Amino acid sequence: MLEIFKSIPAGGTVFNSLAVILGSAIGIFAGKFIPEKMNATIFNCLGLFTIYVGINMSLKTEHSIAVLLSLVLGTVTGEILGIETGLNTLGDKLKAKIHTSNAKFTQGFVSATLLFCVGSMAIIGAIEDGLRHNPEILMTKGIMDCIAGSMLAGAMGIGVMFSAVPLVIYQGAITLCASMLEGVITESMYANISGIGGLMIMGIGLNMLKVTALKLGDMLPGLAYVVVFTVIFS
Repeated sequence: MLEIFKSIPAGGTVFNSLAVILGSAIGIFAGKFIPEKMNATIFNCLGLFTIYVGINMSLKTEHSIAVLLSLVLGTVTGEILGIETGLNTLGDKLKAKIHTSNAKFTQGFVSATLLFCVGSMAIIGAIEDGLRHNPEILMTKGIMDCIAGSMLAGAMGIGVMFSAVPLVIYQGAITLCASMLEGVITESMYANISGIGGLMIMGIGLNMLKVTALKLGDMLPGLAYVVVFTVIFS
């Protein structure tokens, strides 16, 4: 299977998006047979596990000040650009387009989009696929996203499935531009991207547990800032 996706442009992203769709479909189907109270319990477990994943990622940080500055400036930039508002608006438009009555459609779409797109695995995997035509990292991520997608979709519905659209655009764009980044991305950059991505993923978990109401979409520019600050602090 690896060889098949090696021969496809951005094959890792193609596999990843198909895995999200499959996992979401399984979750939507299985969710019909799970009582609402049990569904809430499963969702809370997923929230706790998401925090755990975020903590593990954030511990890889090499330059804490670079990550902090990137998070702050990234959030300010995101608020000015209205990224979170834009994601919510896109989710609402998709909800209206497919005429679904699912109250959690937009929440599922935004939460899944951030969970699947934020993090070093998405970025490093896309770069690896672009530079070396090796989709293995993204295929591994796809299997993980399939499992997470099934659990999310079981709790939030079809909105999770539509997160495959921004996933394709985001990871595909990185893969296609990766050839221009050859020799630029360092191990320290990888570590700090993982660090700030981990903090954002922790935020997703806290939001899922309704502990916070963080506008995580607005933090996304921090992933770009952290590359610049890593160079400065290295």
